[in-house]
Amino acid sequence: MHKVIAAAIDSNILSASESFIDQCCTNNVEYARNYDKKIYDVRAPPSKHLAVVCCMDARLDVFRILGLQPGEAHIIRNGGGRIRDAVRSLICSQTLLQTKEVMIIHHTDCGFTYFSDNDQVITALKIQPGTKVGVLPVFQTIPSQVSATDRPDFMPIADLEQSIRDDMAEYKQYPMLNQNVTVRGFLYDTKTGSLKEIK
Repeated sequence: MHKVIAAAIDSNILSASESFIDQCCTNNVEYARNYDKKIYDVRAPPSKHLAVVCCMDARLDVFRILGLQPGEAHIIRNGGGRIRDAVRSLICSQTLLQTKEVMIIHHTDCGFTYFSDNDQVITALKIQPGTKVGVLPVFQTIPSQVSATDRPDFMPIADLEQSIRDDMAEYKQYPMLNQNVTVRGFLYDTKTGSLKEIK
């Protein structure tokens, strides 16, 4: 069975009563007891003027990977770490909050390498209760490239290094993103913990 379909079936087994959100709220009570208010003494713009675009993968501890401290960088996360999904946040990061460098990070063993086309995701949606597959929305695309026949692109990744190059090239196609800042791409190896720059 394909990994995407299997994941959709597995998600149906979970009981609504097994909410981890309640545990998170309990954890927050303990956090608040020892809360260090000084973190918000730092002004809103990140002190290192860095924006990082990376994957939402729950295993990635971006602060530890990059040796960052709270308040030093914006971390913009989405499925696959793709520029297209990060544009709105990046525009505000650069324009309102003074970030001057962009670091794009994709990683090995990414869930977005588990499927090869959008139809596999659509099939998974059809068997997952609570979702509807009717008129599918067109996700954010490059300006002037939307047509009535467009379908959503879940952006599967076939080649990790190429996906990073594609994102660096796509960055240049958004006129509202600052084209005078440094934009660099990296592949994070989940087996070694190392970053490799992709050019």
